[in-house]
Amino acid sequence: MKRTLLSVLACISFSTYAQIQITQANMPSINDTIRYSVAIGSNLDFVKTGANFHWDYSGLGLASQDIYKFQALTSTPYATLAFTGMPFGAIGYKIADSIGAGQFAFKNLYNFFDKKSTGWRAVGTGYTLSVLPLPAGGVYSDPDEVYSFPLNYNDEDSTTFAVTTILGNQFLQLGTLKQKGYRLNFVEGWGTITTPYGSNINCLKIKSVVYEIDSLKISTPAFNVGIPVTRVEYKWLSTTEKIPVLEVIGTELGGTFTPTQIRYRDNYRTSSGNNNNGLRVSFDADKYMGTEGKDTFYFINTTRPNIGNTYKWTFTPSKGVRFVGGTSSASARPIVVFDSAGVFTVKLEASNLGGTDDSTASNMITISKRDNNQSIAHLSSKGLTVYPNPVKDYIQLDVQLPAFTPYFIYDLSGKLLMVNHITEDNKTIDCTELISGQYLLVIRTGDLILYTQIIKE
Repeated sequence: MKRTLLSVLACISFSTYAQIQITQANMPSINDTIRYSVAIGSNLDFVKTGANFHWDYSGLGLASQDIYKFQALTSTPYATLAFTGMPFGAIGYKIADSIGAGQFAFKNLYNFFDKKSTGWRAVGTGYTLSVLPLPAGGVYSDPDEVYSFPLNYNDEDSTTFAVTTILGNQFLQLGTLKQKGYRLNFVEGWGTITTPYGSNINCLKIKSVVYEIDSLKISTPAFNVGIPVTRVEYKWLSTTEKIPVLEVIGTELGGTFTPTQIRYRDNYRTSSGNNNNGLRVSFDADKYMGTEGKDTFYFINTTRPNIGNTYKWTFTPSKGVRFVGGTSSASARPIVVFDSAGVFTVKLEASNLGGTDDSTASNMITISKRDNNQSIAHLSSKGLTVYPNPVKDYIQLDVQLPAFTPYFIYDLSGKLLMVNHITEDNKTIDCTELISGQYLLVIRTGDLILYTQIIKE
């Protein structure tokens, strides 16, 4: 009988730290929102591993936080990629607001995945290019199997991937970026992990080595280069979280691993470790492109909580920024006209009795000169004539198209407003739901893209 208690305790201990298995049920789903923290630099050992191992990373710092917002493809700006081979059930999330600057800045960058019983796969990318702000991206011809399910300790697999991303879009192709390579996955450890988010979380540790060739081709000026890329990814996956408890990406040289990116699942915290009374600053704008002195931008403040706060908006550069409509830099929802061409970074600071928080969107707004003929507003028609134009209710096409040919209507900032198919007579488009203004009509038939401007009365 003396062994009974010891046996029970041993069983409890084994149950608590038993090996786990990762399946599709442990991956994100549409409408999941999951917070993570970013740590910069670390002297911690991320290579150590083993069976029934405990990884203690409780000392990870906090540089910034953000939220993964997993969306259906049709709820992102890149629904049209479904017509180029993207799975309709793809799950997307924004990875960056902006990369680069000027006319060749990339805005609203998304990655897309699909989730199946056999694995979690990267299937596409999405972005908007400043020089021609229509949704663009690439669909994997060979998806990247990030995980092959089920995942168990000591599993190994090797998979290939390939994706071609157009730089620009169907109307203005500046070049292409081709990424091709293969991924080696090793489930090299199991046990528990401790981070600032939680202690003794059951997990599997996966090491991925990704070998990739990035081929960049620019049409004007002529430029073509192949760049070999090798990265190492360490991920600690659990059955209780939909994203890695900890994810570390870096390089390995001579057996030495150097981390370049560290992210971990977390609750809301400030850099001091306080929860700041729950204050979380976030914002958006009704558009990201415009013309100097012409377009009006409405900034959307989604800070929570939204009662009892004071605000300060900062634009960099500040030259040419003009608040209109009775608003100012202290308004909750300012209205702005940019009188100077350039690329503007936007920062919002908020304060209440519980503390302060801020958020910055780098290179958020791109303003073109009035004579910039590469904006959407100056695109001429390509092989497509419609009438009447201006239109009141319906427009007629001057070409006969196959049944169910898809068409897309954008506003002049590049925002997709409508996706539909040509009606049964193959020549009529319903515009009754559009408000008065100018729009871009795009029709895709086979490999041919037709487009023209329309004016709604």
